[in-house]
Amino acid sequence: MTESFAITDLSEDSGSSNRRRDARRMAFWTVSFQDLSGKWSRAKTDNVSAGGLQIIADTSFPNGTKLFVRMPLIYREHKKQIEAIVEVRYAVASSVGFKTGLMFTRITDPDREFLRAYSEKEI
Repeated sequence: MTESFAITDLSEDSGSSNRRRDARRMAFWTVSFQDLSGKWSRAKTDNVSAGGLQIIADTSFPNGTKLFVRMPLIYREHKKQIEAIVEVRYAVASSVGFKTGLMFTRITDPDREFLRAYSEKEI
């Protein structure tokens, strides 16, 4: 069965608080995200891991903000749409926008496994 998340699921939290325990890998994928007001925005990923991602966004969000993210991607033979709920862990102003660290709080096991394999250069 495929699990799907929506903005209404933001109150649930099954993530880990361990910081940077997962391998990270550069990735320049488009990500759409929705905040609690229902507003959709777009950004680019800077790097990803099984535990979260860093995006470059035009908007800064306070730490602890919950967002629904959607990443449609094609990588080699893999075509996926990753959907997850994330929590903002940091946002730092830079010359290209706000570098924002997002930790997964809800993500399907197959999507987490794909990101782990990608980050550890197994695929």
